[in-house]
Amino acid sequence: MSEDVPARPIGIVCDSSAPLKRAEAAALGCTLVSMHYQVDGVRRAEVYEGENDDYDTLFRNGKILGTEAVFQSAWAKAFRRLLEGGSDVLCITMSSRLSGTYRSAKEARAQLIAEGFDGERIALLDSWTTSGGLVFLVQRARRLIVGGATLEETLSELEGARARQGIVFTVPRLDVLKRSGRLGATRRAVAGKLDRYLIMMLDQGGIRDVDVAHGTTAVARSLVKQVPEGARDGLLIVTGYGNSAATGAVVECIKRRLPQAEVSVRDGGPVVSLHLGVGSVSLAWDVPGE
Repeated sequence: MSEDVPARPIGIVCDSSAPLKRAEAAALGCTLVSMHYQVDGVRRAEVYEGENDDYDTLFRNGKILGTEAVFQSAWAKAFRRLLEGGSDVLCITMSSRLSGTYRSAKEARAQLIAEGFDGERIALLDSWTTSGGLVFLVQRARRLIVGGATLEETLSELEGARARQGIVFTVPRLDVLKRSGRLGATRRAVAGKLDRYLIMMLDQGGIRDVDVAHGTTAVARSLVKQVPEGARDGLLIVTGYGNSAATGAVVECIKRRLPQAEVSVRDGGPVVSLHLGVGSVSLAWDVPGE
């Protein structure tokens, strides 16, 4: 960009699977676009962390449950508002291997290009993650933007960062994930065993088994064990999905085993909770770049 042409501001757009409070999203310059879920025929929008009411009880009592990825029209509306306001757009979505949300964002970008907007002003990132992992990427994006990085530079840095960070999780009942069609043969083999919990990781956006643990204490130890050396004295994000007894156990385990780490505890919101099952827990970390 020529020195006499001022850089445009960059607005961050993310789907609501990132557990961000309203004030936090505003401070990060992040527009949160709602995913939706249905309970017994009633459609609801997922919103900011702490504003989704008691979805745990709703799900436990509901009979017909479902979710929706962000629609193309919702992405296009958010992108258009920023573009018309003079900002470029950086859109970060949950993993394309878990949801159609990234595909919808691509379709929205193509729609706006067809309307005459400059496609170079809209950058999309498939995060390969969700929940706490998305929070890390949004926070990193904000730091880069404040530091003067261009849209292209920010996207490039985030593409490297998504490979260094990680997220592991466990679920109380594998049948919820089985219904999603994302369980392989190994996972199905463990599904019926009493008090045995799979420890799973997102690997380039797809689910991979890393361990099997017996009981809540062992689950917490196994999740914490997955945190690599380079992230053990930084921020760790523990996310509970609904009322999860394992959340407190993971936090306590981190305090004992990784006393230098800072812990942020978040609520995962209704959409990811519905996919994993209420009572699930995840642990995300970020490894600083060079």
